[in-house]
Amino acid sequence: MFRMFMVALLLATGAALPAKAEETASFAQLLEKLKQHPEIQSYASRAESSQHYAEGELGLPDPMLFVEQQNYPIGSSTSQAQEMTSIGFKQEIPAFGTRGAKSEEMQAEAHKTKLSEDYAFATMKAKLIAVLADWRAVREEEKLLDEQSSLFAAERTSIKGRISADQSGVSQLSMSKADSTDVRLMRADLEEKKHGIMDMLTNMVGETPYVEPPPMTLAAWDNNPDYTYPVKIAAEDITMAQKEVDMRDAEFGPHFEVQAGYGRMNNGDNAGTVMVGLSIPLWESQSEEPRLEGAKAALHSSELDQDTIRRDTVEKLSHLRAMIDISAQKIALLETKDADLGASTKAFTREYEAGKASLAMILKARRDVLSSRISLAQERARHTALIADFNHYIIQGE
Repeated sequence: MFRMFMVALLLATGAALPAKAEETASFAQLLEKLKQHPEIQSYASRAESSQHYAEGELGLPDPMLFVEQQNYPIGSSTSQAQEMTSIGFKQEIPAFGTRGAKSEEMQAEAHKTKLSEDYAFATMKAKLIAVLADWRAVREEEKLLDEQSSLFAAERTSIKGRISADQSGVSQLSMSKADSTDVRLMRADLEEKKHGIMDMLTNMVGETPYVEPPPMTLAAWDNNPDYTYPVKIAAEDITMAQKEVDMRDAEFGPHFEVQAGYGRMNNGDNAGTVMVGLSIPLWESQSEEPRLEGAKAALHSSELDQDTIRRDTVEKLSHLRAMIDISAQKIALLETKDADLGASTKAFTREYEAGKASLAMILKARRDVLSSRISLAQERARHTALIADFNHYIIQGE
């Protein structure tokens, strides 16, 4: 009779616990909230700013309006026939090509900022997927730890009954209580992790919803890093550096100044003046040439930086892909282990009913099953996070 009671108790502790109610928010809705994150919006504002600057660089400097009083006589002359009061304007015209090169440099910066915005969003999306996967694993672990606690409670009930029948000692009861403390420690660690997850979700989307992460598949990649965000962003740095070289080269051309005025002389005659000025490249070896050489050195540095980023990206993605493959192998092994432990538990239960196995063996097998499932839940979450991390480097659709 006692054996039947314990078998029934074990079956009860193995029953699935009721799931918590899922919130109605979907992953797509969370992504919309993620787009409103200040970090993402900041990139969008900076890209807009650079685009406006690019348009402004095409304009000419503001003209200068002037009023001029001219008195030609010098010395003791008292002649007023040549005195004149005039009004006019002066317009500076930078060397041809400088404004266009500067505008194109700002356009490249705007494009770089837009790529950085897309990369930042892809990074936060990957983090969101990883956190949601951990959030799901935490809920699964909570249920499994509840079952572990129930198993230890069943074990203590069994030991107390055996002590009453002089079939067991108090030492076994103390050992069971000590072992059950491990479950309480795991629950404390889980509670700490749970609060960290909730804080991250609140930071990213303003809430802590129970939303399943999306199904994850590895993005296609042919080992070409030129279609990854870090390398594309570095390419825009090269473009900006090249436009800086173009601008410095254009500055070797002449600068112009146009001035026109209209006035009236004191004798009543009207008069007009027109002046065209042209810069003389007298000091270009001390000014323009060093700037041009500096811009060329900066361009070469940007090219070397991109090559470094290209190598680092290949290394990172290759390592991530290996980790994903190994994680998949671990999941398959844990699933096999879970099936084997499940079959072992059923066998021990049948042997216990036949009087061929002890209750302690069944309880240990059950605890092993739950421990294996906790490891499986954690590895599945890790596998999802690794794929999300890998995918966020790849520019989709290119």
